Amino acid sequence: MKTYLLSAAAVIFLSVIVSLLIPEGKLHKTITFIMRLVCIAVLVQPVKGIFDLKPTGSVDNVDYTFIAQTYTKGQSAELEKRILEKFGVKSECNVPIEYKDNKFYAETAEVKIFSENFSLIDGIYEYLVELGYINITVYAEST
Repeated sequence: MKTYLLSAAAVIFLSVIVSLLIPEGKLHKTITFIMRLVCIAVLVQPVKGIFDLKPTGSVDNVDYTFIAQTYTKGQSAELEKRILEKFGVKSECNVPIEYKDNKFYAETAEVKIFSENFSLIDGIYEYLVELGYINITVYAEST
């Protein structure tokens, strides 16, 4: 409250000083009007807190399992798309996302490629390591 009173007094004092220093004319009227608006804004500031609309729901209402499942689907689909773009091979990816300790993270990454080119396995594995995945499993299934 002390801070509010000091800031209100300072703005009003500044307004009076400015209106005394500015010469008469159109500029005086404009600056006086602006200073009055600033004073009103400072004086009405505590009332703003009454109408401050913030969500009151608690974090306990969040379904982290649903979010993790949705994130898992999105992450898996994105990884399939990246592998197709980079290596030109169709794949089926599973990147399960877990929620623990207030964080979402990928615990494993499993990639099944549909190709008889088994030399791609090492390349895809290295690519996943570069992307930051851990516990990676890459295997091929012949079509």
